[in-house]
Amino acid sequence: MTQAEKPVPPAVDHVRTDTAVADAPDRAVTLRAMAPVLCVLCMGLFMVWLDTTIVNVALPEIQKSLGTGFTGLQWVVNVYTLTFACLMLVAGDIGDVFGHKRVFLTGIVGFTLASALCALAPTIEVLLAARALQGASGAVIMPISLSLITTTSGTARVRAQAVGIWSGIGSLGLAGGPLVGGLLVTHFGWASVFWINVPIGALAALAARRVIVAHRPHTDRRIDVVGMLLFTAGVGALTLGLIQANDWGWTSSRVPAVLVLAALLLAGFVGWELRTRAPVLPLGLFRDRGFTVPNLAGMVTFFGMFGVLLFLSVYFQSFEELSAYETGLRFLPLTAATAVAAPVAAWVTSRFGPRLPLAAGCAVSALGLCALSQVRMDGGYLVYTGPFVLIGFGTTLAVTPGTIAVLAAVMDNRAGMGAGVVQTSRQIGGVLGIAILGTVVVQGFRDRLPDALAAVPLSPDSRARVVDALSSGSRPNLAGLPDQARTALLRPAGRALADSIQTAMAAAAVCNLVAAVVVLVVMKRGHKTPSVPDHGSP
Repeated sequence: MTQAEKPVPPAVDHVRTDTAVADAPDRAVTLRAMAPVLCVLCMGLFMVWLDTTIVNVALPEIQKSLGTGFTGLQWVVNVYTLTFACLMLVAGDIGDVFGHKRVFLTGIVGFTLASALCALAPTIEVLLAARALQGASGAVIMPISLSLITTTSGTARVRAQAVGIWSGIGSLGLAGGPLVGGLLVTHFGWASVFWINVPIGALAALAARRVIVAHRPHTDRRIDVVGMLLFTAGVGALTLGLIQANDWGWTSSRVPAVLVLAALLLAGFVGWELRTRAPVLPLGLFRDRGFTVPNLAGMVTFFGMFGVLLFLSVYFQSFEELSAYETGLRFLPLTAATAVAAPVAAWVTSRFGPRLPLAAGCAVSALGLCALSQVRMDGGYLVYTGPFVLIGFGTTLAVTPGTIAVLAAVMDNRAGMGAGVVQTSRQIGGVLGIAILGTVVVQGFRDRLPDALAAVPLSPDSRARVVDALSSGSRPNLAGLPDQARTALLRPAGRALADSIQTAMAAAAVCNLVAAVVVLVVMKRGHKTPSVPDHGSP
């Protein structure tokens, strides 16, 4: 009988290690013994998080190649994040029902194929459809990788260390996306930000087949398909109303109609979850402050982070006229701070519990966003260094304790659900950040633009065409203008966009500061060692 055929307790995926470790009790599994499977899981996670932000620096090139306005660019980012967030809840239960290894491999293969489709997309519509498939596959990879860590780790301290490494790799992919994307777009074109996933995904799939051993899943658990559909439709309608309001106009009857539909669908989701026997999201968990507060804090930190990456990427390339590579370099301090913060967050959480580092992460993010709202946006590389360091460090500092706190609030056999909830809350924060902060930016830009261009020597018809093009997020054709006229046009328009972005960053800073205070006041003081239940404990 081979090792993969050994009868073992149900619903557990183990690391394929040496016989002594494989046959030992779960509490004997050390971080070193977990290394092979942890490496594979982090590869999948890195790929998913990288694609969350790598596309940002490619947006201006996508805009030129496929022809779309600012609303279309928002959807390139948000359709991925939206499907990612909405399907993640049920993806955790799918893993619990059908087996973590099988579902993880399916997600890796799906993500790899979707990435190839994105790279080959001839139109914006095809790209959006492929991005949605990417998001759905990523929704499978994310919670399953975390639940595999939960079920394979030994003690609570080992689990905290493993989650810290996992969170750090994911945060590194998230923050490193702009730099990697800048290099790829500059040298190989925008499609390369999707092609890069193909070799990573293939390697991860091959390795996962070898290092993860499949065991019997929870076949008696039902999947809440109705709840998932209601949640997906509700959040999707909310995002649609917020983003499309910029094109439809806030006075259009379609905006309140879509927002009312969103409210009804989400209310229906709550009603269904309260009645069904196997809810995708047990609402009773939200009575536990240790579950609710970390999810809200994670939502708020990603609310600001996603807005920073999207809006500044467009500003740097469209109005500062930086290349994609130069834009990636501009974000380098954020990436470096993320790499430094990851091990710090893991150590602090394992020693002091999740409450203090979670609050500190929100506060540091608030400080960075506040600083960003005050700098001179066209002041060059150095003026962004301090704010980016604070935002990157603060966001990453909040990831690990938030994850640990949420997993501590769920039973071990619902690890997939817990992993799905914690990641869903963060992704919903990113979706709302792009939608809400995007509305602030676009409306502010449109309001400021006519006055900003009033002194530019253009005919009334030319000025109207330029204002219309810029207001919709498109670049007017400036090829025939002399350099002096080009600068005279772009500089005031860029200043109007910069002022609008800084207004949005100030709003995000306030939200993060409120989240820090709520964590300190509302969340219970914990033990120094995170109270994540050991595998096999009652």
